[in-house]
Amino acid sequence: MSDLYGDDPDLFVAGMAGGNLGVGIFSFYRYDPSLSFSTEDWFDVEHLDNVAPSDRKTLILQRSCKLLVHEINHLLGLDHCIFYDCCMNGSGHLEEDFRQPIHLCPVDLRKLQTLVGFDVLTRYQQLVEFYEKHNMEDEVDG
Repeated sequence: MSDLYGDDPDLFVAGMAGGNLGVGIFSFYRYDPSLSFSTEDWFDVEHLDNVAPSDRKTLILQRSCKLLVHEINHLLGLDHCIFYDCCMNGSGHLEEDFRQPIHLCPVDLRKLQTLVGFDVLTRYQQLVEFYEKHNMEDEVDG
């Protein structure tokens, strides 16, 4: 739960994966909705008391799952998506990251299916069960 840096000019990175190396790294620190980061001094952090514990847990899980799926897909060889709004889109800041969907677009879903093999309907049924179990209502409805 701390910032990661890839290069000297980076403010921070949430995750990085080297598919050719089989290595990935993640940080969930900035995914905590009870933390507010200054827009002027990115390292200045304020702790908020207005986030319900259940909402905090759900949001951290949702954001973290999306990050893990994104980076694991990089490990499998998928690049950033340029076709649709997709979990594999690149992002330049947290607001952009948070707006992106948790799901893969049809192009990247097909790439993943080709790489690892699965039944798409079964995959989505299992995703709905996971979302329901973890109170991710927006994802169930989406």
